[in-house]
Amino acid sequence: MKKSKILLSFALLCSPFWLTAAQNSGASQGQSATASSASKISSSQSSRASTAPRSSTPRASNLASNSTAPKNSAQKPGSPTAANSAPQGNAVVSPATKGVAQNSMPQSGSTANSTLQGSDGDNLGTINVTGKADLSTTEGTGSYTTGNMSTATGLNLSIRETPQSISVISNQLLKDLSLHNAEEALSKYATGISLNNDAGGNRIVSRGFYVDNIQEDGIASSVSSSVFGPLGSSKEFTDLEFYDRVEVLRGVAGLTQSNGEPGGTINLIRKRPSDQFGFNASLSGGSWDNYRGMIDVTDAVNQSGTARARLIGILSKTGSFKDYPRNGYREGVGVSTEFDVTDKTLLSAGFLWQKTVGVYDIYGVPVLDNHGNLLNLPRRSYFGSDWDKSKYEKFNVYSELSHEFSDDLKAYARLNYTDSDSMLKFGALGGANPYNGSSSHTVRYRIYDNDSKEIGFQTGLDGKFEAFGQKHDFFLNGSLSNEKLNWRETRTRDSSLASLGMNIYNWDRSRIAQPDWSSAASFKDRSSTTIKQRAISLGTRLNLTDNFHFLLGGRFSKVTYSRYYYNILRGTASHRASPSKSDFTPYAGVVWDFADNFSWYASYAEIFKPQAARDKDGKILDPVVGYNLETGVKGEFFDGALNTNVALFQIIQKNRAMSDPLNTNYSIAEGKVRSRGVDAELQGSLTENWKLFAGYTFNRSVYLKTERTSATVDYSKGANAKRYIPKHLFKLYTNYEIPLGENRKITLGAGVRYQSKTASIYRENVAYYAAPQKAYALWDANVGYHFDKHFSVNFAVKNIADKKYFQNTQNRVAGMNNYYGEPRNFMLTLNYTY
Repeated sequence: MKKSKILLSFALLCSPFWLTAAQNSGASQGQSATASSASKISSSQSSRASTAPRSSTPRASNLASNSTAPKNSAQKPGSPTAANSAPQGNAVVSPATKGVAQNSMPQSGSTANSTLQGSDGDNLGTINVTGKADLSTTEGTGSYTTGNMSTATGLNLSIRETPQSISVISNQLLKDLSLHNAEEALSKYATGISLNNDAGGNRIVSRGFYVDNIQEDGIASSVSSSVFGPLGSSKEFTDLEFYDRVEVLRGVAGLTQSNGEPGGTINLIRKRPSDQFGFNASLSGGSWDNYRGMIDVTDAVNQSGTARARLIGILSKTGSFKDYPRNGYREGVGVSTEFDVTDKTLLSAGFLWQKTVGVYDIYGVPVLDNHGNLLNLPRRSYFGSDWDKSKYEKFNVYSELSHEFSDDLKAYARLNYTDSDSMLKFGALGGANPYNGSSSHTVRYRIYDNDSKEIGFQTGLDGKFEAFGQKHDFFLNGSLSNEKLNWRETRTRDSSLASLGMNIYNWDRSRIAQPDWSSAASFKDRSSTTIKQRAISLGTRLNLTDNFHFLLGGRFSKVTYSRYYYNILRGTASHRASPSKSDFTPYAGVVWDFADNFSWYASYAEIFKPQAARDKDGKILDPVVGYNLETGVKGEFFDGALNTNVALFQIIQKNRAMSDPLNTNYSIAEGKVRSRGVDAELQGSLTENWKLFAGYTFNRSVYLKTERTSATVDYSKGANAKRYIPKHLFKLYTNYEIPLGENRKITLGAGVRYQSKTASIYRENVAYYAAPQKAYALWDANVGYHFDKHFSVNFAVKNIADKKYFQNTQNRVAGMNNYYGEPRNFMLTLNYTY
């Protein structure tokens, strides 16, 4: 990755500030929002998942959101929208519970005094706010929930107003548990989400299906492991330090995405700059020589505050409980900027660079010896070489321009470009059947060199209109994206352990010499896939009465795949360009506010995904189609500080490729799977000092048709289609604050993660079958102390009981693909906020 890109981007991003400084050097400061010297990064931050300009003055505090959150034209006390509406005129916002401030801010043109908290919950003083409320930001609120999000429907709605199951991992929860990895955060503290370790890389699972698309600030991109598998993936998640929160949708994202599985999606919302100076730094140290440093600074760039910037940098040393040949590291820097072009027009831009170096454990450990006895190997076991290495690097640049025509109409355009590459190199134990002793253990040698480039663009309108005595909400947007993903593999012939003079009990990494990858004995493959997507989405929320709401919409999408494959050694090539697949996916939902704090909802959504399989005539099969039907009851308490949800869901996925019974070398689109279950969630604040997250999911997936005949895997009608996914998932974390006066306090937190039994996809009578992973529970805790409004310390412990378990893995067998979960570990973090 050329570092000149970073310097060039930084210069381009700074150029608006030079212009702004010149033209605003004499600008009045009377319109500025005021804050105490400690009301820094978090409390003034603008988090615009659906960004819009300030509606009052350019210098209005960045707490003033510009999203046009849909509300009823007439509200009554106790209604779900009244809970999120703001007082008019001059009002003092004194939240009854911490984290309510973002749900109690004034509407456009009003002013309020709000006492908010810093990134670790410190009281940051009083801020006079002019502008429109931001109900979404979680940084600085101390909350475990959020006010609004648009991930599910494209409309900026509260959790209660959205007729699907949605969750948020707030900034405070990330801090309490020292979570920096998105996959870890999702698997541990997002309801219904689990991970499947596939060839050493994690695949995110929701409602029995892989999550194939993720979003950043609403722009979707594919998970590259869904194209080439984890070994062919060039992408990794950005460190969570750069995000305000993680939003999770369980079920079909039919209004906001195309070309995906029906299980759900993830939306990562970036942190935004403030017009008030703020500084935050932290140092962390923990188990296995894990060390981390972070710096986060933000301020206005000119006197009037119409130009703002934020810089975040991270540097970490990443150790592991496994006996890797070396520790890894991660370094990253991100700059985000905002510029008020006019009172109604906002331009934002930013870039991010991140590099992660480590070791990739592809095959895990064997669990049985040649006679079928349990090996019970130590968790530190790693059967690789001295030269094993992994590297991921990404460069991301993004921009958004938004204009507010009125309080009821906003337009925006967003652009996102990401350049990613990865390298995996290893000589590792794998490829044996130790159960029946028919073959020897071998060492496999591989290099995977992958890269991808993707660009996404979205433009649209959000607004309101009046009809039949009520105000209603709508959105219209168009999007396009181009992705090119390249995968290159180099491999040499395997070596037997006997030839190396060792076995798993006397493993010696130094005996595994790195081969000559350029020799004639090396096999080289190369593949390139291009994915082009075009879509138009339209949705509306019809407020038939104050308490009865319909959501209707649809998305017309066109998806084109093109794949090129070339075997360098053999000199053979193939090229398949799939015809463009177009489809219209409808969306319908209803919400009935049947009580002051409760709403019933139901929804239906569709999504489709083209496939590459062909029938006997050489014709590509019709796309796989997923349908999500869901109903439930949501609750909202304490002015939105606490949200609850109970949902019943069913997903049908049809047109799955299955073996043609009359032409077994070809496929037919007649496979069908059903996923059913229950979700229950509670997240937010129970009292001023007590925060809680709890989520439970029951889920079972079955084949509705026999998809193929196999002696090793059961694909028959009625069989469990996802044996490697737990049927029961329960996650809980709670945190209690003990005030000590003068900005001093103690925070105590504890939680548990439970999952039921899982197994691999293979039948139990298969010779190389690995025993299922029994149900287990993992306990976590944290304790923190705030010395004053600036300094705090947090000590987090995970897996307190040091439970020994294997991660969920689809293809676990006796001799390989068994991956231990993390033993007990801790992290101590010292934080300074000014």
